[in-house]
Amino acid sequence: MQENNFELAITAEEETTIQDALKTIEDILLPKLVVLEKSEKNELLRMGDKSVAFVDKSLEIAGQDAGLLRSFVDVGALTADVEAIKKLRSLGYQFDRLSSAIDDSFTLAGHEAYNASLMVYSLMKNAAKMGHPGAKEKVDELKQRFPRRKTKKVIE
Repeated sequence: MQENNFELAITAEEETTIQDALKTIEDILLPKLVVLEKSEKNELLRMGDKSVAFVDKSLEIAGQDAGLLRSFVDVGALTADVEAIKKLRSLGYQFDRLSSAIDDSFTLAGHEAYNASLMVYSLMKNAAKMGHPGAKEKVDELKQRFPRRKTKKVIE
């Protein structure tokens, strides 16, 4: 018997609510965000978890010595960037958690569906061998859609 460890029960009303909520998030957030090309991203410095303390301390020092740094660093822009980082990290963590759960659920549902489909294929092949009416045609139909592995040619 097939395993069934995951079921997704979302009503039409819940799906509409989710889609509306996602649309609201996109409508509010997307105009405020930037989309970079991969080449553009590759040219930028990356701020990781370890850099947060460095950036925070730099902002603190820049605030203390704004007169000295004024001609080199826009402390107001640095402050705005640090605040943006805090908001984006918070949102990112929430979206990452949700995205990870969606991905895991998609993987498990896909595993279960593919495993059950392999059982259907195998059982139909056995039914065809036993002469069950229509089974051979169904096996042929499934065989056309079954992902085949590429075989390596042996050169002698």
